[in-house]
Amino acid sequence: MTRNDIVNKIIEYAGDDYEEGDTRQLSLIRSYVDDAVEEVRNTMCPFCIPDDKLDFYTEMALKRYGNVIKRIAQFHFDKQGKEGVVAFTEAGQKTTYEKGGTPIQYLEQIVPMCGIV
Repeated sequence: MTRNDIVNKIIEYAGDDYEEGDTRQLSLIRSYVDDAVEEVRNTMCPFCIPDDKLDFYTEMALKRYGNVIKRIAQFHFDKQGKEGVVAFTEAGQKTTYEKGGTPIQYLEQIVPMCGIV
């Protein structure tokens, strides 16, 4: 899966909430995807990635964990306007966001890698 594939899937997921041609929304979705890629990449390689290997590990994250990246980006897309909120009630339905960041269970299926430094 590529970065653009994930961006397009989130646009499709957003449906009527996405306005075609709105460059600010597109930029925001791309930012969510980039942040999710970085979060997955850092979970894969928790002990530092050399600058010359950054692109390699980014591609690996997209290839192996594209579904996780998409899910994290969708989570943050859904959370728009509620940044910093950990719980709220709306129309009698309570929603919680753990500590406010990406839920840890989204990252549990990622297998950390290590190598000789």
